[in-house]
Amino acid sequence: MWNPQAVPAMHLADVLAARRDEVMARWKANVVGTIAPEAIHPVELVDHLPTFIDEIVSALREDAGLSPDGPLPEDSPAAAVHGEQRLRLGFSLDAVVREYGALLNAIVATARDPGAEPTFRQLKVLSDAIISGIAHAVTEYAQQRDAELLRLANEHFAFIAHELRNPLSSATVALELLKRQGTIPAESRACRSLEQGLKQTSDLIDKTLKMARIASGIELRRQATTIRALLEAAELEAMSEAEAKDIELRLTIGEDASVLLDRRLVGSALGNLLRNGVKYSSPGSVVEARGSVSNGRVVIEIEDGCGGLPPGKVEKAFAPFVRLDEGQSGFGLGLAIAKQAVDAHGGSIRVQNLPEKGCIFILELPVP
Repeated sequence: MWNPQAVPAMHLADVLAARRDEVMARWKANVVGTIAPEAIHPVELVDHLPTFIDEIVSALREDAGLSPDGPLPEDSPAAAVHGEQRLRLGFSLDAVVREYGALLNAIVATARDPGAEPTFRQLKVLSDAIISGIAHAVTEYAQQRDAELLRLANEHFAFIAHELRNPLSSATVALELLKRQGTIPAESRACRSLEQGLKQTSDLIDKTLKMARIASGIELRRQATTIRALLEAAELEAMSEAEAKDIELRLTIGEDASVLLDRRLVGSALGNLLRNGVKYSSPGSVVEARGSVSNGRVVIEIEDGCGGLPPGKVEKAFAPFVRLDEGQSGFGLGLAIAKQAVDAHGGSIRVQNLPEKGCIFILELPVP
């Protein structure tokens, strides 16, 4: 039992400074295989511990008037970094708290080895430092975790919102064509109601996209399909915009075969590429999609008549919120989503610039 009146031969701060390695060894023996997984790298397990022990030593010395540096800061940088790291390594909050409890036990056990019991005052300072470390580690852990959850939610909303824009844009263009042909009277109540509904939906999607980012992780749901089926679906999706600009959509299918792909994701990628080709191409030009399956790989090329990419755009073409043509509307998510779908399949996507003519987007996917 601890005796508050006992006078140690050495101050606890001096014991910790001199025997820090023993404290770390005791702590490691207590946490490996119980609180911390055995597989965790030793460097990552203990990398913040020496700095935090030094903070405790400084707190003890400052409390005893032994520190020449004056009052210590109230925060613990080592604990905050420790909390962020533990989140990244997959620790639970319970495990983070228990790590600090194990450190307290290791410090007390090491101090008692020489028979020099810590005083009540030293134990209080030690306990306060441990509690402060827990608070800062847990706070950083929670903040980083919440920020990550929010980021993933925003990215998910961005993906959904952008995908909604494709059918919405097709419906808007189709309505304009029907008005020009006189099929739907432009001044009719039904036409005005439809226009208002489309505009409100477009505004809502745009606001969602402004607040969100691109999703980085996707779960694949592979289904049997063919390159012809995928390209014909993408062609149908881009048909209205192509007709409005008098652009010819041309499909060239080489060797075709049944392949297992996530049809939703790959279809989204091809739809975005083909629609982008129509969007940026000059009126009256040709947008061609070429596809084949060979040696276990799907190769698809989308060639447009955009006139070539501006300087610096090739390198940034697939980054979120980058528009290839600043004069065009949109949020620059189409190519980023295409890359997302390709990455999820372990494939690659690149762009070949054809100055003064256009560009070719080349998509390659390995297939099982």
